[in-house]
Amino acid sequence: MNIESFKEVLCKNFRSWFLELAKLAEQTDDNSNLPKLELSLRSGHVIRGSILKVQDNAHEQLLMILGLLDPYTKSEITFISSNEVVALTLLEPEAYLKQLAVPTDHKNVGTLELKRAIKNIESELEKALQFQIKLQIEADTIPEINRWDVLRTIGFLPSLFTQVASDELGKKLVRENIAAISIIPSAANKTSLQEKTLILSVASPLAIPVGKEKERLRKEIESVL
Repeated sequence: MNIESFKEVLCKNFRSWFLELAKLAEQTDDNSNLPKLELSLRSGHVIRGSILKVQDNAHEQLLMILGLLDPYTKSEITFISSNEVVALTLLEPEAYLKQLAVPTDHKNVGTLELKRAIKNIESELEKALQFQIKLQIEADTIPEINRWDVLRTIGFLPSLFTQVASDELGKKLVRENIAAISIIPSAANKTSLQEKTLILSVASPLAIPVGKEKERLRKEIESVL
């Protein structure tokens, strides 16, 4: 996982963390797969485990925590006030990101569906910009596991370029600098411009929310123009 994924997904306040982790606990019957935490308390003590439930009150949250299990200890549940927590360490953060990376609307995408989308989006881009940009995407060579992320990224393009080219200056920059767009599944996000080809290397599986992914792409496209 790349550092950008951690910054986008993991940086949030304690209250948001606790509510999100409690929601994950409600959605599973297997507590062994819950994200594992280390909570440092004001007293200096440390609690390691997974959040099972949160009672959200006006000025604090009551946390119900299942302690980490090992062969030598019995299971234990601890209740503490969120006000006692001074630091939160997420153990095995890569595993947590992988849980988020599989969206609920994920589906299998065939090469024909991907080819149709490429053709349709090219037409939508031309209609939005009033000039043509070629999509250089080899659908036959993209692994099945990555096609959904590529398809979604293709779908972002018309709205992204409508924003980037929202005025005459933006439209001029796009027309003069981008003749083609290439989308490549990658281990890390990267946007570059080479010989009038915009290259979008997209981390797959997608590890940040779709809204933030679109915002990231817009900013990076603007930065290379």
